[in-house]
Amino acid sequence: MNLKKVIVELDVSEVQEILAIDIDEDAERALAFVKKSLAKQVKDALRPHCVPVFEVTYGPGQKDRFSR
Repeated sequence: MNLKKVIVELDVSEVQEILAIDIDEDAERALAFVKKSLAKQVKDALRPHCVPVFEVTYGPGQKDRFSR
C-alpha cells in the first residue's frame, strides 16, 4: 500500500463526537470512532482513483462509461 498525506474532513456530528470523547475520556468510544469514521476515510483516500481496465478492482460494466 502506498502511503501519502491524507486530509480528513469531519462533519459537525463527528466533531461533537470527538469533543464528547475528550470530555468523557472514553477510550473504548474513541477506538470505536477511529474504526468507524477515521479509518474508513483514510482507506478511501488511499484507494487508487484511476486504474487500468484490466484491474481486478473494476466492476462489471464500469469500463462502458468511458467507451462509445
